[in-house]
Amino acid sequence: METIIEIDGVVNGLNGKNGLIRQHFHQAKQTREKYRLIIMSQTRNRHKGKVVVEYIGYKIRLMDWDNFSASFKHIGDALVKANVLTDDNPKIIVRFLPEQIKVSTRIEQKVIIKIKDI
Repeated sequence: METIIEIDGVVNGLNGKNGLIRQHFHQAKQTREKYRLIIMSQTRNRHKGKVVVEYIGYKIRLMDWDNFSASFKHIGDALVKANVLTDDNPKIIVRFLPEQIKVSTRIEQKVIIKIKDI
């Protein structure tokens, strides 16, 4: 089974004024809930076992890899809360493949998450 989820706009990384490092726990909870609702509106798939996750960001300005990978934090938690994944640990997500693609306009900015059973 394969699931594809698209989130429009920019997903925050570690740094910046809205970055994960500076985020209050209440704001983090709201962000996870926002992503959970987006995910549930796009799929009812349930991946019961091991998966490969491709995490593709279309961005005007590319991030450092540590920041971009960290931006998956709330999305991963939301995937578990929405029951798409059983957990977001390395025993379940056996491969995590981040990729960034440069775009020229803000309208094109988005994140695509592809989940494949293995």
